[in-house]
Amino acid sequence: MKNINVIKMGNMVNLSIDGRLHKKNCGNPQEADELFRAVLNAKADPSDENIKKIKFLLNEKLRIALMAGIEADVETGEAFLAGFNTPIPETLLEVIKEYVENDYPIDAIINFWSLLMINPDTRVRTSLFDFIKTHDFVLTDKGYMVVYKAVKSRDVSTELKTDVKFKEFISNSYLQVKKTWKSSPYNYVVYLNAKGTIAITKESVAVSWGKDVEILGNLGELYAKQVLGADVVNTVTSMYTDMHTKSMDINLGVPVKMDRKECDSDPAVDCSYGLHVGATAYVEKFGCGNRTILACLVNPANVVAVPNYDHSKMRVTEYFPFATATYVNGKIDIIEQKYFEDDYCEYEIEELEAQIQSVKANEIPIETAIEANVEGRPMSELLKILEERLYVIC
Repeated sequence: MKNINVIKMGNMVNLSIDGRLHKKNCGNPQEADELFRAVLNAKADPSDENIKKIKFLLNEKLRIALMAGIEADVETGEAFLAGFNTPIPETLLEVIKEYVENDYPIDAIINFWSLLMINPDTRVRTSLFDFIKTHDFVLTDKGYMVVYKAVKSRDVSTELKTDVKFKEFISNSYLQVKKTWKSSPYNYVVYLNAKGTIAITKESVAVSWGKDVEILGNLGELYAKQVLGADVVNTVTSMYTDMHTKSMDINLGVPVKMDRKECDSDPAVDCSYGLHVGATAYVEKFGCGNRTILACLVNPANVVAVPNYDHSKMRVTEYFPFATATYVNGKIDIIEQKYFEDDYCEYEIEELEAQIQSVKANEIPIETAIEANVEGRPMSELLKILEERLYVIC
């Protein structure tokens, strides 16, 4: 039988189990009372379960895990989402503790971590939430980071402005069919009616109309050409471009991407290869009177580096512009929003499905960035992480 002794003095609890002394200065009376009562219970009934609870309450990481209903390793003190073996960083555990203690909704935090677990770089997984705490970032319910990007507006002619409006119509219709109507855009056509109005309808319906309307094309094919730029013959000028090279095509509602293998993940290097986004402090440094500020979503899985010496920015492989904004007197104000996190989910689902197939084929699902600090997690762990995320957002 275990020999257990305990004394409580204010927030201090001293106890011994089989002669081994433990001491904890608890953060508040409630925490001290919980530990003291747990020791008294174990003293009356020294079962393995009651002893384990004491160890959880003595170790801060384990105590937070117990409060949040997540798993923890008594020996190492590491905490994990249930069913996974990728340890939750200490900074994130502290936030989970605050949320649980105050009965705040924790979904955004857990969803953020479920995405960050996918990230192959151990440095990013352990440091990204420190970056968020330092600056004015928010998380969406799905776990995406809201960041900002200073861009340059294109000098678009009147003729091309019409093309841009058509491009926006195609993009909006495509997302509506997929997200709201739960159907394939390739079953729909875009047509021009007698009044000169552009609309969409099912292809089978349009065929029966005969010559009453002008069919402009299949919605899925037009989206691939006009928005994604696949096999484009007459390229439509994008609305925005980057401030540095002025060569990138940037549009609301379309992810901006760069191959991960071409991005530099070394945090000791401030400016290097990768797509740069950041906090308001970063946006303030760039652009003049002709700049436009875009609010963007970033999937934590797509972060490649948080520079050590400039914490206002980060390098990513992908961002999703969803709104235009202004930056006045240090404040970001969204002035037009056409897209939301559910729109970005459509792209994430496709990527997750592709990554899952890669893992099942015993292939690494994510490219390795330059100077990445990648540890060899088993394929089984990656597969569980990807499948769980896909289940959550579908």
